[in-house]
Amino acid sequence: MKRRGIFSSNRRVSAITLGLGLCLAGCSPERDLTPVPSTFNGSRFLPAKPLTSQPFTVPDLALEMQPIPAGTFRMGSPISEPGHGANEGPQTVVTISQPFWLGRTPVTHGQWKALMGTDLTGQAQKASASDNDFIQLLARCDDATAMYFVSWHEAMAFCARLNARARAEGSLPAGYEFTLPTEAQWEYACRAGTTGAHYGETGFVLSGPALDAIAWHAGNSGVAYDGPPWGAIVAVGQPAANARSGPRQVGWKQPNAWGLYDMLGNVRQWCRDFPADQLPGGSVTDPTGPATGSDRVVRGGSWHSEPENCRAATRAWSSPDCRLQFIGFRVALAPIPRR
Repeated sequence: MKRRGIFSSNRRVSAITLGLGLCLAGCSPERDLTPVPSTFNGSRFLPAKPLTSQPFTVPDLALEMQPIPAGTFRMGSPISEPGHGANEGPQTVVTISQPFWLGRTPVTHGQWKALMGTDLTGQAQKASASDNDFIQLLARCDDATAMYFVSWHEAMAFCARLNARARAEGSLPAGYEFTLPTEAQWEYACRAGTTGAHYGETGFVLSGPALDAIAWHAGNSGVAYDGPPWGAIVAVGQPAANARSGPRQVGWKQPNAWGLYDMLGNVRQWCRDFPADQLPGGSVTDPTGPATGSDRVVRGGSWHSEPENCRAATRAWSSPDCRLQFIGFRVALAPIPRR
């Protein structure tokens, strides 16, 4: 995989398919996603005045939002970090000046269906070059699985629908909106105060028990995988059985210090920004990326990624029209960006 991006268009989907799978209704459950009732003032959708230090849940979607405090961190990676890429520097001191909320997990298939009215079968059909082979692109597709086959535009449409509902109810906080996180917000939330290669350890160890504990990646995503198979990159030294793998149900690995699950691995996550070839360096506040571009940033690595691409600093991007088996998204409720 290229360091600076994933794929330039969705026409490569069929070419990278490494196995066949059917969307079976009998996928065994791993997690109970029963909607959690809201505890804020009896509001159906959002708390009347969300408190920046408290989580909240969109009850009918079981969409849990975690509070992320304002603060400052060092974005990117040092040259000495194994897996470091040129686009991860120069390291930049970034201040996130206002608190925001971020989804506790990536958006799930069940949440997508409930809000958007389509499902993975329909999304795979959009991604397929032929009306006859789209079913072969599907891996696991139960409701608790991280949503995939979602373009950047569709992820933003999901956020827009959340905004419309909240505005209609009058519960959207002033100056805030549902959106995708900026790349800086994403890395800040991913690190949750840590400075190592990933939030499972304090140094630059790329793989092993610390990464396995927090992320589904190419080295472990086939372990106990019981869904329809889709091919994975088999990491060096890992059993060939891991070639039977695919997207996983959310929330089964350890969260970071801010209560966020699957920030690394499982599915890559769309960010709001156009990509820059390098970080700006120096010190910046609330960066939002370049003003123009053709691609959009994706972060976090996936079930299909080698451990070196499941680091907090790993940067990649793709066409906003692209739908792939290893790209999903996570919702933010964040201050409206100002350039």
